Amino acid sequence: GDRVIGRRAFVFFAAATIGAWRVPGARAQGAPRRIVYFTVFGPEAGRRGVALFHEGLREQGFAEGRDYTLQYAWEEEVPKVEARMRETLKVRADVIVAITTPVALAAARATRETPIIFGTVSDPVSSGLVTSLARPGGNVTGVTNVLPALSGKLLEITLEIVPGTSRIAVMWNPDNPGKALELRELETAAKRTGIALHLLPVRSGEDIERELSGIGRYNVGALITLGETLTNTHRARIAELARALRMPSIFNFTPHVTAGGLASYSPDYLHQQRRLGALAGKVLSGAHPSSLAVEQPMKFELAVNLKTAREIGVTVPRTLLLRADQVIE
Repeated sequence: GDRVIGRRAFVFFAAATIGAWRVPGARAQGAPRRIVYFTVFGPEAGRRGVALFHEGLREQGFAEGRDYTLQYAWEEEVPKVEARMRETLKVRADVIVAITTPVALAAARATRETPIIFGTVSDPVSSGLVTSLARPGGNVTGVTNVLPALSGKLLEITLEIVPGTSRIAVMWNPDNPGKALELRELETAAKRTGIALHLLPVRSGEDIERELSGIGRYNVGALITLGETLTNTHRARIAELARALRMPSIFNFTPHVTAGGLASYSPDYLHQQRRLGALAGKVLSGAHPSSLAVEQPMKFELAVNLKTAREIGVTVPRTLLLRADQVIE
């Protein structure tokens, strides 16, 4: 079973060892290897992803309990991630799965030996996690979002929904290196289309409240949020504030739309979880992360919330709805 480490409580479930079969890369004594799966989402939010991660491992011939045990660890507050990571790694891990850039960076600072596999990281090269996508170089590899390249697409979708607008607000976290890259891409796309961007830098929940409550005086036609840990934590509030302003809100992470945002275009994160499981399987079979190229997303999804569209009085073009993978009525 999964061992769960929470923010406030440490709950341990004994991990059953079923038999002691020899499998590719199994320890001589047949003891199951320990995988630490660390994220900023509580177990409820992470459940579906973890199920697909196990599936990716199964496809590589690994069975939970027999060949490996999984410990789920999380910390929702980014400043506390580092300390929680050190606490978690007091017990030796064989593989660390690190979801989001802050978690991956904390893992990389904590160990140069243990293999680390990251997911939901926009720019692993600029973040300093790997030397290059083709040759990661150290004990770290994973699946990137390539979100910078998607920034232009976010602008495109925004202009489909609000065709007449000439000024768009962009919420981003300057403390996240991946967001700076996405913002540059967005600025390039905006220049091409003659759109002015009004930047909303946010580093805390208070910043989000302040920036959005004052946005009315800037005459912006829509809000694009470059999603990451901070904005994801406050996603329901961002959606709520945008609706109160009757402002179309566009995101690069589907959960924002489920939480009441208008539309999103993002990599298919659930598909990525299966890829993370497959990478973990390769590491358990003896491959070194430095020889495993960082994977890029193959699948993307467009989500639209029609309930929100009705509430703010926006008509979503039929052409966009026909392309949507998920429509919330």
